[in-house]
This record gives sequence, structure tokens and C-alpha cells, in this order.
Amino acid sequence: MISQPFPMIEPEVVVTPRPDSPLREVHLRDAGGFFVPLEVGAEVKWSFYDWPERVLTNVSHTRVIGTIKYRGEECLDVVDRLIFPEEEQWVGRWLYVKSEDGLRSVLFEFRESETRAKIEEADASPFPLWLRMGDSWEGHEVFRCGSEVRGAGQRHHGVVDGCFEVALPAARWLCLRETLWILDVDGRGLTLAELYVAENGRSVYWRRFNGPAYHNYDQLETTPRREHAGITWRLYYDCLPDISLAQ
Repeated sequence: MISQPFPMIEPEVVVTPRPDSPLREVHLRDAGGFFVPLEVGAEVKWSFYDWPERVLTNVSHTRVIGTIKYRGEECLDVVDRLIFPEEEQWVGRWLYVKSEDGLRSVLFEFRESETRAKIEEADASPFPLWLRMGDSWEGHEVFRCGSEVRGAGQRHHGVVDGCFEVALPAARWLCLRETLWILDVDGRGLTLAELYVAENGRSVYWRRFNGPAYHNYDQLETTPRREHAGITWRLYYDCLPDISLAQ
């Protein structure tokens, strides 16, 4: 069994705008919301805290286990294993192409047991690795497994929209924030995330909000809200990597 370092209740996180900070550009060194550095041998443990209870619900252990050629492209081979709670363990695997344009997923494998797995090929826009204040982007991410298609017609958006200080009991960081949101095929809000990337290029905090098109939106009436792109988003969960607990 792999130990996990996270407390059962989410540590207090204070996010403070820093509009006067000179920080205007960050080179993202990891996989964003997966937190693992983009180099062979890297690993990280990271947590999910569901709102409004802010109780620890899952811990993942993510590793870059090597490189592999897939359809002629050199890919990073990334494995993610759920290590908490024990009774819900599963394994996911991603293949990513890293280039000057960014990080692009090309394949996803979900393995819920030794005998049951599903492999999806991805047609995705690159996720930018250089984050510069005011930059924005649009893209897509479609997964296919045989005749099954996931994500078709959805539009992905991103913008680097501010400098913030992120403070936890153990550490504090000056960060750029990237806001990432997805609209469904009808233009309704599906999900929104806030990614906080520190000056050293590591992602230290991820907040996930749901929009009116997400199935549990009505169950989040008491959680914090954010107004963005003309949509009211409701907080679903927070994620913290193990580096956020380091002194």
C-alpha cells in the first residue's frame, strides 16, 4: 500500500490578488491539473477535497514512467493510480506529446480492474506551457473508442487572467492564474477550473467549478460561486499536490 500525506480536512487556502506584482510570465513545467513534472521519472501525489464539506475524497499518485512512440510521435507515458480510498483503486494512463506549441493528449486508457480496460484515442488542441498575462486560447478535446465519442462539439477556452498569492499553512507562492472553461454543444457552461502556477513553473492549486450544464449543478447551491463569461459557476472541489504541504 502507498501512503498518502494529506489531512482528512482541507488545509486553509488563502488566495489574494496581486495586481502590482511584476510577475507576467511563467513556463509551466508540469501537467497542470495532474501536477506531475513533464520529465521521465517524475512523480507526485495529489488530493481531491469536495465542497462544501471540504473532506478528503481521493488521492492520486501520478508518475511519468517513460517515453513511447505512438503513431510516429514521441510521447510521455503517464500513469495515474488512485491510492485513496483503498476500495476504489483504479489506474489511468495518458500519452502526451510535448512540443513548443504545448502539451497535447493523444491517448487515454482507463483500467478499472486487471481484466477491464477502455482505450480512447484523443484529438486535442495543445495545452499551452508558456503562460503570459492576458493570453487566451480556444480549442477542443475529443476522445474516441470504436463508435463511442466523448467531447464532440464542446469548446475549450483558457485565459491567463491575473497574478495571485496562494498561501497555505506550510508555504506561500506568487502565481499566475489560468482560467479554463468548457461549453457544451449548446453553448451552456459545463466546467470551469482555476489553475494557479507558481514562479518556478509548478502548479500548486486547482479549483474546479461546475456550470448549469453539469449534472450535479443543483447540488452545489451552498458552495462558493464565480461569475465568468456570463455564467454562474459553482465550486465542486479543490485539488492540492504534495508540494503544497512542504515546508
